[in-house]
Amino acid sequence: MYKSDYKLIVKRLALALLLFPISRIIFYFYNTTYFGELDFQSLKAFVYGVRFDLSTLLIVNILFIFLSLIPVRYKAYKTLLKITFVISNFIAFSLNIGDSEFFKFNGKKLTLDILNLGHDASEQMFQLFMYYWDLSLISIVALIFIWRFYPEEEKPFFDWKKVNIFLTPIIGIFFLIIAFVGIRGGIQMRSISAKQAFIFSDYKLGNLAINSVYTLVRSLDQESLVQVSFFKTDEEAIQVLKKTMFEKNKFKGIEGSNVVLIILESLSQEYVDEGYAPFFSEISKNGLYFSKNMANGRRSIEALPSILAGVPSIIGKPIYQSQFQTNKFIGLPKVLKDKGYDVSFFHGGKTGTMDFDSYTKSIGVDKYFGLEDYPNQDHFDGHWGIYDSYFFKFFSDYLDHTDKPFFSTIFSLSSHQPYSIPVEFYDKFPKGDLEIHESIGYIDNTLKRFFEESSDKEWFYNTLFIITADHTQKLNSKKFQNEIGKYRVPLVFYHPKLDLSELSNNKVTQHADILPSILDFLNIEMKEFLLFGKSVFSHGEGRAINYINGKFMYLSDKFFLRYQGNKFFYYDSQFVLQSKLDEGQIEDINELKALIQYTNNGMIKNKLYIQN
Repeated sequence: MYKSDYKLIVKRLALALLLFPISRIIFYFYNTTYFGELDFQSLKAFVYGVRFDLSTLLIVNILFIFLSLIPVRYKAYKTLLKITFVISNFIAFSLNIGDSEFFKFNGKKLTLDILNLGHDASEQMFQLFMYYWDLSLISIVALIFIWRFYPEEEKPFFDWKKVNIFLTPIIGIFFLIIAFVGIRGGIQMRSISAKQAFIFSDYKLGNLAINSVYTLVRSLDQESLVQVSFFKTDEEAIQVLKKTMFEKNKFKGIEGSNVVLIILESLSQEYVDEGYAPFFSEISKNGLYFSKNMANGRRSIEALPSILAGVPSIIGKPIYQSQFQTNKFIGLPKVLKDKGYDVSFFHGGKTGTMDFDSYTKSIGVDKYFGLEDYPNQDHFDGHWGIYDSYFFKFFSDYLDHTDKPFFSTIFSLSSHQPYSIPVEFYDKFPKGDLEIHESIGYIDNTLKRFFEESSDKEWFYNTLFIITADHTQKLNSKKFQNEIGKYRVPLVFYHPKLDLSELSNNKVTQHADILPSILDFLNIEMKEFLLFGKSVFSHGEGRAINYINGKFMYLSDKFFLRYQGNKFFYYDSQFVLQSKLDEGQIEDINELKALIQYTNNGMIKNKLYIQN
């Protein structure tokens, strides 16, 4: 191939890239009531969106790029190239501007689930084309524009004698590698994802930065949800759930308290019961402790949305890796930041691990600290990141100097396989029956040292501490080897100025309860809220919901429900399957039905939040 051939590929791609900012401008002006007036933040969203445009450009044109690298220049082949280019980019442009109207109805960018909403879309295609004639006209103009200004080949003939049979394939492979890196959005650990567009203080601007083709393409390999109609309307399902929300009690927390959230890797309730975490048990006696707390998932990447956004992992895939990652989610970091809190997140692993950094940023975290931010890399465990005992000290030092009030989260890692602990702690803790037990002793000791050292600090006595675990791990006893035990992780609320142990703590709780509980303690009301979690400081019975392998599981203080294969299975408090249902149990099933309908339909329509 000639050098000019490679330049020609770049010119053609540059022409296609130009269509993305044009479609973004059109999208903005069709949705000015949603975005408001154009300001500096809006302009930043325009610029930030270029990263997603480049990735989308390469995804849309990957076939064209591949065909262009084949050294064939017959007239028919060149026509094939042009048609491939024009059709691919015309479709992409049309989807982007078509979403200008579709967005008004759905409140989120195109995904596979949105397309599945309209089963008769093909029948209505002509009607839609005519009704939105203005957008149709713009698409036609774009089609003419792409065809007319498609950069043509300067040299009409191709001399095979000038083709370097060794260099040509090498350059071609190089081009494809560059395209692959571009599709990923760079050489970082993980490919960029749609949620990384939602980093602005105003959630709406994420929808301006991202383009609709990108969100659609990224959702194609995701399993779709199906709309549910247990109740005639979604509003009926919502009313059922509202009836079960806890009533306020007389308990009052301390407004303006700092908040420290500690998420311990793999700390199963079993390990606490068997004595491998003695300090956790000790501090639990002075706090509000829930031993029947349920993780809302089985993996670390499912824990953060449940804990920090109040959204349990009940759609079969982690929220921020699903097609719903661009849905509206109001994270606890964003809520507290708006109230003047300094917000930070600490995890000793490599930045990019499990997408923690991009997800936390999308829900309001400004300051993320990972392995790369730790000053002494000699404390690297050789596998995941910085040993917890060192990283918790780093965390504590930060809290000493940060602005008050603060909301800071730390996620431990040493009790993760291969359960590494520093040499100086070898043989200091019981090895137990499972290989994880010794590392549980280590993280428990790290927690003890953190509290002992922090108790001398001024900020300590004005801080609400919440300690829980992300999920369970290997289990040893029959008591926990069941559908409930595999999700049981401890939860404690502790404040040095209050004796929270006096409050009732015998009810079922879940990760999704943490967000409303913190806001309840701080006396902060959200204008919009979810119907998953309930404040642990409120009256009423507890509940927890989980989903795995097509199974919904619902646990309350008195019963356990399972929904699978369009059938409901009802168990008593001893987990004995009941053959008959009385009237009260039917109401219980109605609540699970309402949760399923609220979840599926709310996710698909991006309408989970209820106005306060």
